[in-house]
Amino acid sequence: MPASVTRNRRIERAGVNALRALLEEHDQIVQEIDGGNDFGEDLFVMLTRGGERTGASITVQVKSGDKYKRANGYAIPVDAHASDWRNALLPVFGVVFDVGSRQLFWVNLTETLESSQDAPTWIHVPLEQELHARNLDLFLEVAHMFVEKRSSRHTGESALQVALVSGTSRSAPSWFVGRGQERRAIKAKLTESGARRVLVSGMAGVGKTSLVDWVAGEPDTHAVFSGGVVVADMRGFSVNRDQLARAGTAYAPLLSALGVPAGETPRDVESQAALYHRTLDSLGAAGSPVLLVFDNVAELSQVAELLPRGTTHGVIITSRSRLGIIEGVETIKLECLGPAESEVLFGKNLSPGDDRLRDPLPIREIAKLCGHLPLALSVSAAIMKEDPDLDAVELLAELTAEKTRLDVLQFGDTAVRAALHVSLIRLDESLRAPFCKLSIHPGSQMSEPVAAAVLGEDDPQARSVLRKLGQASLVSRVPGTSRWKMHDLVHLFSAEQCRTTISEVERRAAFGRAAELYAQISHEADLTLRGTPEGNPPRFDAVGDALSWFDVDCANLQATARQAREFGMTEYAFVLSMNLLVFLDLRGRGPEALQSAQTAHEAARQEHDAERQVRALNNVGNALTSLRRFEDAILTLTKALAIAERIGFLDGQCDATIALGAAVRQHRSPAEAIPILVEAVRLSRKNQDANDLGTSLTNLGSAYREAGMLGPAATAYAESIRFHHASGDRRKEASGHAGLGVTLSQLGRLEQSVKSFQAAFSAYREVQDEFGIHLNYLNLGHAQLAMSNLPEARHSLQLAHRYFRDVSNEFQEAASLALLGTLEWMSNAPSQAQIHYNLALRMFRKLGSQQHVAAIEGSLREMLGVHTIPEPGSTG
Repeated sequence: MPASVTRNRRIERAGVNALRALLEEHDQIVQEIDGGNDFGEDLFVMLTRGGERTGASITVQVKSGDKYKRANGYAIPVDAHASDWRNALLPVFGVVFDVGSRQLFWVNLTETLESSQDAPTWIHVPLEQELHARNLDLFLEVAHMFVEKRSSRHTGESALQVALVSGTSRSAPSWFVGRGQERRAIKAKLTESGARRVLVSGMAGVGKTSLVDWVAGEPDTHAVFSGGVVVADMRGFSVNRDQLARAGTAYAPLLSALGVPAGETPRDVESQAALYHRTLDSLGAAGSPVLLVFDNVAELSQVAELLPRGTTHGVIITSRSRLGIIEGVETIKLECLGPAESEVLFGKNLSPGDDRLRDPLPIREIAKLCGHLPLALSVSAAIMKEDPDLDAVELLAELTAEKTRLDVLQFGDTAVRAALHVSLIRLDESLRAPFCKLSIHPGSQMSEPVAAAVLGEDDPQARSVLRKLGQASLVSRVPGTSRWKMHDLVHLFSAEQCRTTISEVERRAAFGRAAELYAQISHEADLTLRGTPEGNPPRFDAVGDALSWFDVDCANLQATARQAREFGMTEYAFVLSMNLLVFLDLRGRGPEALQSAQTAHEAARQEHDAERQVRALNNVGNALTSLRRFEDAILTLTKALAIAERIGFLDGQCDATIALGAAVRQHRSPAEAIPILVEAVRLSRKNQDANDLGTSLTNLGSAYREAGMLGPAATAYAESIRFHHASGDRRKEASGHAGLGVTLSQLGRLEQSVKSFQAAFSAYREVQDEFGIHLNYLNLGHAQLAMSNLPEARHSLQLAHRYFRDVSNEFQEAASLALLGTLEWMSNAPSQAQIHYNLALRMFRKLGSQQHVAAIEGSLREMLGVHTIPEPGSTG
């Protein structure tokens, strides 16, 4: 359903529309300022006389509604705009629209603030200053006089830097790389029949000026713009706001670049403006179009009066901001370089043939730490070029420490921190604290709800803040999503500013809000993966939705858990880490699961919570078992069991005993694990927990099967399936079906085994357990071999082999290779069989699995008819 327009929004638009209509009826040129760029101005007005632009402009803040009415007139709130209105390049006028009477009233906000000794929160708008058609000329004259008065203050400013670029040489540096798509887009826009205007925007240091200089210097650009290419540095991002170039100070140097002799340039701004536009018109009429490049523009007011009339001439503007609404402008957002381009740029900054470029690996890592930002890459390369004894590995070590990375990225007067600092200074004051607060989030990418939690705002307000920061190129939206990202170096800079401008109390509160939201969402996602979703309706419709959320936010959850532990917020550290475990297991990310379980354990220890320590230790043990670190797993689980018994924690005893039995079964022997797992079944029945009971029975079935007790194994598996079904845990139910399928296959009941495998596939796919699916393919392939169904066995085993190879699970990869060896043997291809067997043998020897080594050696002896086995790799 389309969103409705609120009443407040309609009232606001009524005022803007009424003023715009009045001004345009009297031939004034009006442009709306982008509503997302809220610096307290709504309209940009270029003043005219007799239909000709005068070179004078103002901006207007419009307010509409009864809340601005007072007994003796009206009032406009200053809010956080005092500094912007007082020091604006263009004077700011305020207009109030009375909705009831349809009247407009005005006040000069800039003049009022300049003459005020205090800091007013509201500015009075007198009743006698009504604005209507009969007195509009008087209002325009007042505006002209005030603009002229303010312009006279800046006549002593240094001349604007304007250059005329020749068509015979490039002005961009020789080490410029890439940007082919952007260059083509700019040239396509400049050569089309419509408005030839391009805005190139992007964060500090991303290479906007280099790109535009390159385009401006290309011969085919000069072929199109035969009147020349004029480049003006508008100094929009100077630290000192007084250094910003203004339209009034730009006319004279621009006229000089366009070929007007200095003696023919008028002294007053209005005459200069008229001559400037007449000169452009004459060049256009003579078939000599000009390309005007306005570099480093911070505000629309710097260039609006300088834009040529018509579409004969071309314009390129570069800015870190998105500016306002400029008619006919195509915006090209410049992103950081790709990895390959970053390495080329780094190399081009060094001397040709520099030996330190021979090893690409440290250069690649330096480029990553620089976030592929051209400025950072250039600074890094300049540091190495200056110091011939500094190699890439040493520079990489210096950049690795986050707290000092911005200190390292400085060479002479060029520094990444300094460039970002200017962006912060130019940022509207009301946005500076939110910008700094966003770095409290431990990751540089976040969703809008999480950003809202950090900022302590509702979602719409947070979205507005993010959009405005995006227009300042300090954050950017992840394409096609409602997520936002901050460049890694910007995140580091924001964190530095946050530590000095935001109190510790505020920082902890902001972090706590984000951690709380992550804890809530991850809990619901974890329950969905376990088959027991909460909520009506639940947050996640299906397992796939929960997995997708974890895929995107896993790194943020891990970082938040670690930071929560450092902050002493152990509840969040524990909960977030535990909520990740099923997801990490499903994705086969064993080392990360171990790290999360260890983080949870450390948090539980800090809390002195024995039950949580047991739960965390059990998960540490499970992770160690999945990584085949069996001795460590057995020690950890024995410790967990001892704590659980000491405090009488029956749930913990059940989990620890089950996990201990699984580790002993795989490392020592199935026979040794059977009594442990029988005890696990007893404890689970005592605890009346269907999930634990099903899990203990599944593991007991595996121990029975591997010990050759196939009848008891089938019984245990069948009973485990019933309890898993009752608990709703489809993943564990799948494991029961898979185990039963293997047992039935070994019992020779092959048709029944295939049905069990199919039931396992159904449940595994429902929970999207890729590991379980492919282990099931491995077991199904084994059964299909026993049925002599070789084509289907080949398909199943190849699927299993490819998956386990791709996820680097060497044990299961070796198992699939061994079965593929048997398949080739049965297919009368002994040479191919020997290749598979030897690969499997090498991997099992590396893993120290003597039982499997012996089995493969036996198969090789039987196949080759020899008493000794050739070494893997031999053809004998």
